[in-house]
Amino acid sequence: MDDLLTVLEVMNYLKVCRATVQRWCKEGKLPAVKIGKEYRIRRSDLERWYETLLQDRTAVEVGMR
Repeated sequence: MDDLLTVLEVMNYLKVCRATVQRWCKEGKLPAVKIGKEYRIRRSDLERWYETLLQDRTAVEVGMR
């Protein structure tokens, strides 16, 4: 089973504020599940989501050249 990360762990990993991670989860931008009152994010989903962001950014930068 994949590691489940807390919002705090994701926040520290990405160096963003707690409210940002919670908003991304609530809006469905970051794949997450709500367990009780807290969101949990699978490590593999976070890594895939981050890689997608990097690929999208690279594609935009290449298109700007």
